[in-house]
Amino acid sequence: MMSKDKVVSADKLVHVKREFGFPNDFLVNLVPKYPEYFRLVGCPGEGTSFLELALWNPEFAKSIIEQRAEEESRLTGIRVRPSFNVKLPRGFYLKKEMREWIRDWMELPYVSPYDDASPLDQASREMEKRTVGVFHELLSLSIFKRIPLPILGKFSEEYRFSNEFSSVFTRHSGIFYMSLKGGIKTAMLREAYKDDQLIDRDPLLEITDKFVELLAEGQQERAEQLRLRKEVIQKDMEMLATRNVELNCQESDKQL
Repeated sequence: MMSKDKVVSADKLVHVKREFGFPNDFLVNLVPKYPEYFRLVGCPGEGTSFLELALWNPEFAKSIIEQRAEEESRLTGIRVRPSFNVKLPRGFYLKKEMREWIRDWMELPYVSPYDDASPLDQASREMEKRTVGVFHELLSLSIFKRIPLPILGKFSEEYRFSNEFSSVFTRHSGIFYMSLKGGIKTAMLREAYKDDQLIDRDPLLEITDKFVELLAEGQQERAEQLRLRKEVIQKDMEMLATRNVELNCQESDKQL
C-alpha cells in the first residue's frame, strides 16, 4: 500500500521474509488465501513476479504514527497531530542551526507513507518527510524493528527512495540509529529500543524463543539418554569381563 503503483516484486519480498516474519511458503499458501487483498502476477523465482494490491482498504492505510495520534486523542479528548518521536542519544549535542532545522522540519505537516507521493518533488522537504515516514513504518512493521540497508536498498524503485537514501538515517538520528555491527549497516528504530533491548517484543519472537528453548531441552534429554545408555553398556562390558575372568579361573582350577 506504500509502494509506487501498489505493486512490489514478489522475489524481493522473499529476501525480507525473515525481517517481517513471513513463512517460507507465504507466496504459495498465504497469499492465495486472501484474493480480496492480493494478486500474484508471474512465476516467483524468475525475477518477473509481482504482488499487487487487489483492494484498497482505508482502515489498513494508517501508519503506526497515525494510530498512535488517534489513540492519544481518544484518551485525552484533545486532537493530537501525528508526529515522530525524537529521542537524541545521551550526551548528543546539536548546534543551534541544526536545532532550528529540526524544529522547522518537525513543524511540517506529517505526510502519511500511504498517501500518493507522485505530486511531491523528489528534492522537497515534504518528500523527505514522507521518506522518513516510509522508513519509520517499514521498521515498525518489521519483527526486530531493524533492517539492513542493503535490503532496504532493494526496494528503492518501489518506494521512490533516492540514491542517497541512507543519509536520511544520519540526518534524523533522533528517530533512527545506524548500527555497524557485523560490518553491515543496519537501520534501527530508536524509539523501539531501550539500550540494546527491544521494548515491545513481537509475539513471533516469543514463539521463536519457545521453539529454541524446546530444542535445547530436547538436545539435553537426548544427551542424557545417550549418557545413560553409555553407562549401561559400560556396566554390561565390565560384568562380561568379570565373568570371563571367573570362567578362566575356574578352568585353571580344573586343570590343576
